[in-house]
Amino acid sequence: MARPILMPQVGQDLTEGKVTAILVKPGDKVKKGDIVAEVESEKAVFEVEAFETGTILDIRYKVGDTAVVLEPLMMVGEEGEKLEAVPAPAAEAFSGEDAQAIVETAREPIASPAVETAHVTETAYLKTGTGGSSPLARRLAVSAGLDIAAIPGTGPKGAVVKQDVIAYQRSRSAETASVVAFRGSASQPSSAAGSGVLKTLQSGTGDPVLFIHGFGGELSAWRPFLSHLGITNPIIAIDLPAHGAAAGAAADSFDDLVGAVRNTLRTQDIGRLHLVGHSLGAAVATAIAGGGDLDVRSLTLIAPAGLGPKINGDYFAGFLSSASETVLKAWLDLLVHDPADLPGVLVRATLAGREGTAMAQNQARLAAGIVSGNTQLFSVRDALGRFGGPARIIVGREDRIVPPDQAEAVPPHVALHRLAQVGHLPQLEAAPLVGRLVAQTIRSAG
Repeated sequence: MARPILMPQVGQDLTEGKVTAILVKPGDKVKKGDIVAEVESEKAVFEVEAFETGTILDIRYKVGDTAVVLEPLMMVGEEGEKLEAVPAPAAEAFSGEDAQAIVETAREPIASPAVETAHVTETAYLKTGTGGSSPLARRLAVSAGLDIAAIPGTGPKGAVVKQDVIAYQRSRSAETASVVAFRGSASQPSSAAGSGVLKTLQSGTGDPVLFIHGFGGELSAWRPFLSHLGITNPIIAIDLPAHGAAAGAAADSFDDLVGAVRNTLRTQDIGRLHLVGHSLGAAVATAIAGGGDLDVRSLTLIAPAGLGPKINGDYFAGFLSSASETVLKAWLDLLVHDPADLPGVLVRATLAGREGTAMAQNQARLAAGIVSGNTQLFSVRDALGRFGGPARIIVGREDRIVPPDQAEAVPPHVALHRLAQVGHLPQLEAAPLVGRLVAQTIRSAG
């Protein structure tokens, strides 16, 4: 199966880089550790190495292009393997109540990489012989109340594509001041307890959507997933204390994390929003939604913690104690059903993030306050019951970190989706489907 070689993130604030050299071509064989490209950012040139062994199948950028971090620079796989474009989502809504039925009708491979069509779906379904527009562009325009015919197109033969809709919407929003603005969207890390780092990943209109990562993650890990959403809301994400750009901020308990997110939102004057969380971040999102002090429009929980007592405590211990790529990869492989779905760059990026920071120390301190052995020291089941808005839970049947059966006894108003052949990272392992479900939850709030 084809795997991506991603544009690496060098530094917490790096979001893109200019491709200065492509050192391979389609058909070339590469092995792990080979240098395949050079990228320049902030007046520094760094090398991009292959984390997979195989044959170069496709190169997504050319010299001079600007590449987004954690997006695929190129694809590597078996010699002779063909890349297939995944169909764009159908324009009509779907109920989504039966996860297995959704999987069958979506006609998208569950285990495909999260970045498979970032540069394909916009042009694959344009009307033949006319300027036309892509299905995604039309759906975005309808959602935003825009006339697609009034939007200038920059795609093939003048077709309107996603970026055209977004650019048009931003230009209109600038005139009407309707774009949601965030003070401190480039917040600086804080070394004090009780704070996180909030960043804007996408500007837009309407209520913002806050993404909260899980234990050991960081906000930039959401970037590849955003292309699967198809929403025009502002998208923001937070680095929890002891993670990412907030590595120097300590937290001793689950309540500390919840308080940190609340404090950060209060500082930014954000009181009305949608929440999307993964694992520990899903538990934090649930606690906030059930608190009643914020106007939470919708709640999407991906592989949530906090719905039962059991958790894989060995994973926490192994993850925190890993000091080499080989050892860390053995533990990170537990996150997914198929280890081939785990980007190789994630291993090195995790170790690099610990260098010269208090991250490892603070994460160990946090772990001691939320997990004891194989037991979670917190619960958000009552908070979930108190939240009356649109809510959805997405779990992988093969989750080896948080037992998926703990999500079974949820309140009747919460939709539950169990995805086959998916582990603890549904947003990576089944990105197209999970993106649809997240977007549907957000839109259902009106």
